[in-house]
Amino acid sequence: MDALALAPKDSAELEAEPSPVLANDPGVRTSPQEHVLPRLSQSFPAASPPLTGRGSRNVVGVILPLTGKWESIGQKILKGIETAANVFTAGEAPNVEYQIRDYGNNEEAIPGIIDELDREHGVVAVIGPVGERSGEIACREAQQRRLPAIILTQAERPPLEGTYCFRNFLTIDIQARTLLNAARGMGITRFAVMYPDDFFGRIFSAAFQRMAPSFGIKVVRTVMYSPKNVDFKQQVQSLSGTGRKGSSKAQKSLGRGGAFEGLLIPDSAENAAMIASYISYLNLPNIRLFGPTLWDTPEFLRVGDKYVENAVFLSGFFPGSLLSSVQNFSRSFTDTFSYPPSVWEASAFDSASILQEALQSQSLSRQALRERIAAIKAYRGTSGITSFSSDGSLDKIPYILTVKGGTVFEIHP
Repeated sequence: MDALALAPKDSAELEAEPSPVLANDPGVRTSPQEHVLPRLSQSFPAASPPLTGRGSRNVVGVILPLTGKWESIGQKILKGIETAANVFTAGEAPNVEYQIRDYGNNEEAIPGIIDELDREHGVVAVIGPVGERSGEIACREAQQRRLPAIILTQAERPPLEGTYCFRNFLTIDIQARTLLNAARGMGITRFAVMYPDDFFGRIFSAAFQRMAPSFGIKVVRTVMYSPKNVDFKQQVQSLSGTGRKGSSKAQKSLGRGGAFEGLLIPDSAENAAMIASYISYLNLPNIRLFGPTLWDTPEFLRVGDKYVENAVFLSGFFPGSLLSSVQNFSRSFTDTFSYPPSVWEASAFDSASILQEALQSQSLSRQALRERIAAIKAYRGTSGITSFSSDGSLDKIPYILTVKGGTVFEIHP
């Protein structure tokens, strides 16, 4: 399961061992493959009779890494689904029974899990798994069975008309497009790009440069650096073509077509913040920093301090949003689990909510449910505004954030 496919805003967590705190939160436990999570089974009986006051019940499978290397991510996603299903609150139970399955570190077990959910429970859809390779395995199986699947992966998938496989997570293309659109709205037309020589940095930089002309934006300089760098002075100096602060040579170099107004840094919050401090060394005026969801961490402000003022970056979930739906979700989640939700919980909450709303008043065939999902446009969820297409394409409008006076605010450029 690759880091690219998983990284939303805190890549460090993806390299760490599973968090024991997350794994031992009250009301949540890991579930072996053949069992139903007890709390969910109490709210949504696994017996065959329909839920009281409903027509035929709708069974949705949830396929997650609830043990193993990615346990902490799986547990976060499960909690988001539990919140949508009102498992721990007095809210109305949805017309859905969730069957929870854990594949741990064994991605090859996913086809067998889907087969069991199909044969034994007649699921109408599945949520999960997580990551690029797991998602590809699940999509192949779901497509063969004509089973709608909402997977959580950052990886792009080729469009396939009539697909039963949908993503609901921010991709690199969506992030690059959102930043370019924001820059255009701010009147910024010339960019430099500094990026690490790793998979994420190269792919993000390439996507940004590929799309830039369609937004009337020109990338005038690119600088690549080793992901092992801890000192960025030399790379920042190369942006202006000089090693001397504020020299006339630098100003002339920038004046010969190299001047830029925006600087994209598709790297971690800590590295971007350090680069920002070097920008001031060159005395380059009015350079605005742009970055991915990886910047959406407390470390960005802590390390960057005054140097990241006016920076523009993205978030898959912004708890400071004024939207009532976001505030209600944050409050309900935090009251239940005693910690604030992240993009993982928010994306899972939205995925479950989409299925619950589609199935709330009626039972649908798999094909009808697939068509219902494919027709969703501008769904205002907690993880942004989401639209699906019949070929599996995802369009998502994430939160656009900036720093003002040392505080992060949402903006609408």
